[in-house]
Amino acid sequence: MKTVRNLIVTILCLLGSVPSAPGAETAVAPSGRAAAAVVNGAVIFRDELDHFVEFALSRRRGAGRKVTDEQKKRVERQELDKLIAMELLAQAGEKLNPADLSKKIQARREAIGSSVSRGGSVVAPSEDRLNDTARRDVLVDAYLASRDIDAIKVPETDLRAYYEKNKSGFKKPETIAVRHILVKIEKEASPETQAEARKKIEGIRDRIGAGADFAVLASESSDCASAAKGGDLGEIQRGFMPREFDQVAFSLKPGETSGIVKTHHGFHIIRVMERHPETVRTFEEMRDFIEQYLAKDYQRKKVEEIVEELKRAATIDIRIQ
Repeated sequence: MKTVRNLIVTILCLLGSVPSAPGAETAVAPSGRAAAAVVNGAVIFRDELDHFVEFALSRRRGAGRKVTDEQKKRVERQELDKLIAMELLAQAGEKLNPADLSKKIQARREAIGSSVSRGGSVVAPSEDRLNDTARRDVLVDAYLASRDIDAIKVPETDLRAYYEKNKSGFKKPETIAVRHILVKIEKEASPETQAEARKKIEGIRDRIGAGADFAVLASESSDCASAAKGGDLGEIQRGFMPREFDQVAFSLKPGETSGIVKTHHGFHIIRVMERHPETVRTFEEMRDFIEQYLAKDYQRKKVEEIVEELKRAATIDIRIQ
């Protein structure tokens, strides 16, 4: 189960752990560090904000989109709002005086360090940064847990309403249970090699026509890994195999065997075992998925309400234009 911290990161779309500003107990910024905002006396520094703004904008640039000054300003304010929200939640968590705070901070610190190592970060965070980040994480976690964010339930009526509204998106596509025999042809195969492959597959097709067991022939002759299972590809839908394969396979009735079908893999003989028409998944099948999806939206809205509540009781000084 995700921790509440993971939930708030998802909800606020924060990329990675949010660093806590050293010296945030005072509204006086160290020399050379400008304040972007002051939240109940705690400073959110401009360079801290710039880190998140640049990260957000880099995704737009990476997608080939230009970033205008107006867009940069909008992203800057959005990222500052997120940092302010995190600061307010952390401050509220600190007032709870959580039990075993030091132990939880150490555990969170180790988790962050491990995550950084797995991610192959070139610049490892400093010890102070790790400690500050871990402390904020734990405090946010504690406060949201105290507000029962992770215990929110979606009403059954809402689950069913969502299902009915989006039923067309819960289709289960047509599938077939199929076996095949493949005589493989390499991409650069010569005409002579291709002719030999066709002769081989024709011989196999003749044996099938004479009553030979398809699965046994697949085990003996197929160049596909499925040979170990008698050529069984399992239940497939369109797109799993090449287009030429699909066109033939999905036209066959259960028990029917195809002629020789050529794809970029080589020559195939296909036998359809079962057909399953397109259906719409039932509410019972989709219930857990819908509940998980809607729960995140309910949680997001609740967190937004909590943050607005904290803002009304806070003194927030925005220092950027």
